[in-house]
Amino acid sequence: MINELVVFSVVAGIIFLGFGGEIFFKRTGISYFLFLIFVGILLGPIFHIFPREPLIPVLGLFSSFTLIMVLFYSGMDMKIREVIRGSPRTLLQVSIYVVVSIFAIGLFGRFVLNWDLAQSLMFGCMIGGETTAAVVVPLTRSLSLQEKTVTFLTLESLVNSILSIVFFVAFLDLYKHGTTSWIVPIQSITENFLVGIAIGLALSISWLFVLRYLRGLKYKYVFTLGLLFATYSITQVLNGNGLIAVLIFGLLLGNEKSVLLRLRQKFTISDMSGQFKEFQSEMSFLMETFFFVFLGLTFIIVPSTILYNLAIASVFFAILLVIRYFATRVSTKGSELEKDKKIIFLICAMGIVPATLSIVGLNEGLPLANTFVSLVVYVIILTNIITTVGVLFVSRKAKDLTEKKK
Repeated sequence: MINELVVFSVVAGIIFLGFGGEIFFKRTGISYFLFLIFVGILLGPIFHIFPREPLIPVLGLFSSFTLIMVLFYSGMDMKIREVIRGSPRTLLQVSIYVVVSIFAIGLFGRFVLNWDLAQSLMFGCMIGGETTAAVVVPLTRSLSLQEKTVTFLTLESLVNSILSIVFFVAFLDLYKHGTTSWIVPIQSITENFLVGIAIGLALSISWLFVLRYLRGLKYKYVFTLGLLFATYSITQVLNGNGLIAVLIFGLLLGNEKSVLLRLRQKFTISDMSGQFKEFQSEMSFLMETFFFVFLGLTFIIVPSTILYNLAIASVFFAILLVIRYFATRVSTKGSELEKDKKIIFLICAMGIVPATLSIVGLNEGLPLANTFVSLVVYVIILTNIITTVGVLFVSRKAKDLTEKKK
């Protein structure tokens, strides 16, 4: 039985670490995810303060909740006009990076590591092409980048997360039902997207009209969260992707002026929208902080396999870098983004989605789930390190060139 004082003390400590890590990240560019994962490893596998097994079912639910909150906030923080303008090249980048990475990693797992094909492809979805908005968004805005580059990287981090999740769900369904037809996952992906978009649009637009009559009432944000979770649940029940619906919900709520103008409505909810964004930002940060500590708690330390797993993770990391380099060259060629292609290539930090999908694999009882969790943690660490070191190097080089010109 865990002492409640220990629990409350650890919770307080995690919140302090998350807050301090965020300040440290803003000043240095070093992701606080790495510290939080390490704290989780200390609390779980090393000192055994919190047992691993009882946490796994709870963590599956918590990971879904975290994804919902993060995507909702990401959608609210985006501008529809910027999304539309930046979409073609971003979609090209994401299509190459995510799809090619998934199949390259999946084939490596199948033919080199002798993993089951469906599980190999699911692992490819876990690490294949995701870049985490929690690192990308603040990092790009702290650098002297043109607005188009910031929009490109921000939008990429949102779209690649969704695509990775949708592919994962499709391959998980393929694995569970044992079908050999590739038409099934393709149909599943298409259906997931369309249903998610349709329900997200319908409920978010309806909610804008409801909010018109909630002015002056308390707890509007809590009421909105209730509809957000209902949107996710309804979409999942109707075989859609609830996370896409959540993203659409946040996007329309955060851009209520443009949406209402298109609908030829004269009222506005700008004051409420601003309050939602501020509170949602705090909630998303809190969820992410605890989630990465929990991820560390599920880590398994087997001394005999540490070097092997690190070597395999390094190979996967190298595959991702090669594909990202190619995707960046293709997607930025002949555009204003080309001068920032080094930064775009280097900002490849992974985070919430690979971690969440690895936990889903644990909950689904995949035979290779424990291996996947370990490899995902290593890849998250490696991608965050290369992002931090690479961005610092490029930034200093640009600064030196500026000073020489003076």
